[in-house]
Amino acid sequence: MSIGFIGSGNMAKAIVKGVLNQDLYDASDIRCVSGSGTTSRALAQQTGITPSENRLDLIEQSRTIIVAFKPQHLESISESESKAATDKLIISVLAGRKLESLKTIFPTARNIVRVMPNTPSQIGKGVSTYCFDQPPTDKDLNEVVSILSALGSSYAVNESQMHIATAVSGCGPAVFFRFVDLIAQAASKRGLDYALATQLAIETGLGSLELMRQSDKRPRDLVDEVVSPNGVTHALLTSLDRDECPEIIERSIQAAVDRSEELS
Repeated sequence: MSIGFIGSGNMAKAIVKGVLNQDLYDASDIRCVSGSGTTSRALAQQTGITPSENRLDLIEQSRTIIVAFKPQHLESISESESKAATDKLIISVLAGRKLESLKTIFPTARNIVRVMPNTPSQIGKGVSTYCFDQPPTDKDLNEVVSILSALGSSYAVNESQMHIATAVSGCGPAVFFRFVDLIAQAASKRGLDYALATQLAIETGLGSLELMRQSDKRPRDLVDEVVSPNGVTHALLTSLDRDECPEIIERSIQAAVDRSEELS
């Protein structure tokens, strides 16, 4: 099998390193190309894959194409490049670009897959959601799932669910990062070193998330196990509720969904 990356930035790098680490492809079977050629040459040097001279050459020599450049550059695909993608599997990681617009650019592709990864994919701890344009063959489905497994976990969704999935898993890392930062800032104002507070929050989060992963209980039930009536945790959660934390999360998720819809 041969696979080609149009775009050689961080997400392409994460996928390339992941599939090589899991021995899904030989380096000799992977090609990459970028606009200026600088990032593709750098990625090739780092990983041993082959940089292509241009997109047409890459498409012609690849069975599977991963589109990983900036979403606004999708329409830069030329007619000859589009024709060269006939009977190829197209995997898009372009945020917000619907299957409809991808199919307009690649009308003769064998199938098209829209994927929404997230940044922890860079360390193999990501989560991706995906949807196919057409019901996939077993071979194509297995290839897509195998590629995404190199980034972490993956889940099939309907395209109509992509906006909310983007809000949850695509935006989610930034929410966790922001929450840890806010906790550390609040702690540092009250005498705890910011770096130590950050580490405490990170390790508390890691342990709590792993406990939740291994438990068959709902998150709200795990909350109840921490809270003692009129205790410290009860005071903290009561303050969050008083300041409309649930409503803030609700509005924030809706804002992310609205923006995702606007960009698509």
